[in-house]
Amino acid sequence: MFDASGQGVVENGGEAGGEAGGDATHVGRHWREIDRRMRRLAARRAALDVEEARMLVVAKRAEIHRHLGYGSFAEYIERVLGYAPNTGRDRVRVAEELEHLPAIAEAWERGQVSYSVVREITRIATPENEETLLAYVDGLTVREVEQAMRGRKKGDDPNDRPDPDLEPRIVRMELPPAAYALFLDARRHLEKVTGQMMSDAEFISVACRAVLGGTAADGEAPPNVPPHQVAIVVCDDCKRGWQDTPGRSVELPPAAIERARCDAVELGRVDGDAASLTQATRTIPAHVRRAVLARDRHRCCVPGCTMSRWVDVHHIRHREDGGDHDPRNLLTLCELHHAQHHEGIIRIEGEPGALRVTHRDGRPYGAAPPPDLAKDAKSALTALGFRAADAAAAVARAATHVGRDAGLEQVIRAALRELVPDRAIRPRVT
Repeated sequence: MFDASGQGVVENGGEAGGEAGGDATHVGRHWREIDRRMRRLAARRAALDVEEARMLVVAKRAEIHRHLGYGSFAEYIERVLGYAPNTGRDRVRVAEELEHLPAIAEAWERGQVSYSVVREITRIATPENEETLLAYVDGLTVREVEQAMRGRKKGDDPNDRPDPDLEPRIVRMELPPAAYALFLDARRHLEKVTGQMMSDAEFISVACRAVLGGTAADGEAPPNVPPHQVAIVVCDDCKRGWQDTPGRSVELPPAAIERARCDAVELGRVDGDAASLTQATRTIPAHVRRAVLARDRHRCCVPGCTMSRWVDVHHIRHREDGGDHDPRNLLTLCELHHAQHHEGIIRIEGEPGALRVTHRDGRPYGAAPPPDLAKDAKSALTALGFRAADAAAAVARAATHVGRDAGLEQVIRAALRELVPDRAIRPRVT
C-alpha cells in the first residue's frame, strides 16, 4: 500500500524496489500503480453513484422520510447521506431524469461519463437528443461540459448556437449582518405574498418590480394570523370533526383536529339561536402568538428543520390535557412536524430552550432506527444459499435461545446451528 507521503509503495510487507528503490524502473512502476489505483477508486465511486441514484428514486416514492419522522426528503438526504441541500436536490433531480434517459443512464453505468457530466447534460437532455449529447461531450472535461451546457434549454442541440438570454448572470453580494437579515425578511415576506417558494431569479424579479411599481404591497397578507384558514365542525359530544369542501363534508382523524385546535380561530356553536352564538376567538391570543413566533424566529423548533413557511404554534402540553397558552408551553412547528407529533410519529417534551424531541420508539430525533435483527439475519442466511423458508424458521427458533440484547452476529450464529446442527460455527480468523 502507499504511505501518506506517496513516496513509497509497500507490497506484501516489504518496500517495493528494495535497496534499489531509487532507480527509474521503480519510479515508473510507482506512478503507474498510483494511477491504476486512482482509476479503480473512480470506477468504484461511479458504481456507488449509479446505485445511489436508483435508491434515491425508490426512497422518495416510498416517502421514507415520513416513516422516520423527518420533516422532508431533503432533510433525510442531509442526515443520512450527508449532502448539503443544493447537492441533495441535484442528486434527486438527476436520478429522476435518468428514468426517461436510457442512453445516458447506460453510459453512466458503464463508466463512460462521470456523475458531474451526467448532472450537467441532464439539464437539457431529452430522449430525442441524449445520443447527440453523449457524442458531443465525449472527451470533454467537466468544466468544458459546464460551459457547453450554458445558454441552452431542454431539447436543444448542443451543436447549435446557445441563446444568451438562457445563460444566467452571476451576481455576488457581500452583506453585513443587519443588511443580510433584511434581505432574508424581504424574501420571506414575498414568498408569503406569492404563496410559493421562490428561486433566486423569481425573488429578484418580484422584489425589483415591487420597488419600481409597488405591486407586492397590494397582495400583502394580514400579519399574525393562524396559517390554516379552513372550517372544521367538531361535535361537542363525540368529538368527531368534519371539514366542509365543495359538495361534501370530509371527516378528519382525531390527530388532524387536535393539530388544528392548537392554532385556530374558533367560532363556538353554530347550530343554536342568535342568543347562543358567540364572537369568534383565537385559541392563542394574538400578542402571545406574535411573541412566540418572534422568539422562535418564525422557524420550526425541531432540530435540523429550517422550515419558516406555513408554521403553526403548538401546545407542548396539549389543550385536552390541560395545557394553557403560557409561552413556555408554546413553540413553533412546521406543518409536517406538527402533524407527525399529533399522529404519534415523533414526541416533543420539555419547554422552549430545553426541548426533547424523540421518535416514537424513544431514540433521539435523527438517530438511525434500530436494526430488524430477524429480517437482517434471514437476508444474511439466504445470501449464504439457504432457502428463505428454512432461514426464516431457523431465525425464529434461534430467537428463543439468544437473549433480548443479542446482536445480529449472535442471531446468525444461533440460526446456523439450527440449520447445520452437526457443525461447529467458529469465528473466521483474519
